[in-house]
Amino acid sequence: MTDVAAVYPEIIVTIVACLVLVGDTALGRRRATAALPAITVAGLALAIVATVTVVPLGHYFRGFVVVDAFTGFFRAVFLLLAIFATLVSPEYLERRRIPAGEYYATICFSTVGAMTIALSSDLITLFVGLELMTIPIYVLAGIQRGDRYSNEAALKYFLLGAFSSALLLYGFAWLYGVTRATDFAAIASYLVANGVASGPTIVALALVTVGLGFKAAVVPFHQWTPDAYEGAPTPATAFMSVGPKAAAFAAILRVLVGALGPLAVDWSIVIAVLAAVTMTAGNVVALAQGNTKRMLAYSSIAHTGYILAAVAASRAGVSAGAAVLFYLFAYGLMNLGAFACLLYVDLDGTRGASLDELNGFARREPLGALAFAVFLVSLTGIPPTIGFIAKFYVIQPVLDAGLAWLAVVIALNAVLAAFYYLRVVVRMYMYDPEGAVPRLVSPRLLSTSLGVASAAVVILGIVPNSLLEWAQRAAQPLVR
Repeated sequence: MTDVAAVYPEIIVTIVACLVLVGDTALGRRRATAALPAITVAGLALAIVATVTVVPLGHYFRGFVVVDAFTGFFRAVFLLLAIFATLVSPEYLERRRIPAGEYYATICFSTVGAMTIALSSDLITLFVGLELMTIPIYVLAGIQRGDRYSNEAALKYFLLGAFSSALLLYGFAWLYGVTRATDFAAIASYLVANGVASGPTIVALALVTVGLGFKAAVVPFHQWTPDAYEGAPTPATAFMSVGPKAAAFAAILRVLVGALGPLAVDWSIVIAVLAAVTMTAGNVVALAQGNTKRMLAYSSIAHTGYILAAVAASRAGVSAGAAVLFYLFAYGLMNLGAFACLLYVDLDGTRGASLDELNGFARREPLGALAFAVFLVSLTGIPPTIGFIAKFYVIQPVLDAGLAWLAVVIALNAVLAAFYYLRVVVRMYMYDPEGAVPRLVSPRLLSTSLGVASAAVVILGIVPNSLLEWAQRAAQPLVR
């Protein structure tokens, strides 16, 4: 019974997903539209309560599962992102006739997979969690079955995702062959005892890095991201841009920093170079985008680079891990909110609004434009928002780790990103609408959710201490 108690949050979310599927059939479309989001949010909130109050810390299921501060942090983050993604979606789903039960259940199943990654203490558990998280996302990308762009997004994501999973599993097999262990602690102990990495260990490290690089959309393994984000339904894109990325970095921290930490001298400089290339390529290509949704897709690649920089600085200790966790929380709040703001614009298909279609948006939807502006300013890294604090906390351990050149690259990229983020704000507030103006919708639930999220972005930017302390406690188990 103790083992079962350790995974109460995952059990609750799974039950919620099943209830939503049954409720979609039993309640009928009209009643389900109102009831299913409420059921989903209530269940996810209950899982957060279970995470905080019920689950005892320790190892379970014969060492395959660990519940520690790191697990609790990511559980809470995944659940909060799922709640946010649920609250902004109902009106869009009804308007596009997307099956609400399937949509909410898919988000819940993907969240269970992400939570499984966070509690993994073994390569086997981690791989099961990755696949359980990723496969529902393929479904989510193509859930608007009547739209060819949505179908294309799902197919591209599936093919590249399957390829990356194969590479990752092959890397795990090499790692097991070298260390004769799948437990993270046992792998780390073997590598400490045997010193410098051998040829087979380097092969395993390379395969694992490439496999996880695909999952996190690290350049040059990012090709699926722009098309998948642009083609998927906008609320699905909002969740896809934050949930899987946070889960991928949970896996990176567990494997690279936890299991392969003794090889940090071999992988840290590679990760630092990948971080610099990723943030630069993402920002440069985002500059050329005329479609806001595609621009945000490339900007999400750039943010992957910022987070990866903190991973490369792991020798700085707890501060580096805390920077990753803090940035993931901030990024999830900002990026999901930015994508959700596009739900105000009623367009055919799944494409996002072009820059021209956002001209004068502030005059037609003042509160929505204000929330969008707050998210974009925060993504830029301008005070007093959480985005500024997140970038500051990333640069600090990067400097402590002796990677001053990478800190300069981060600062230059933040300036570069300001151009395309603030360009959208300028168009919303200073341009007049031209030509055919797209119709706007103003769902109350969407506006309320974005209002709360944008307020949190500012408040946590002014008083971030409690969140940072939480991130530091959560990063402590990674330090050996």
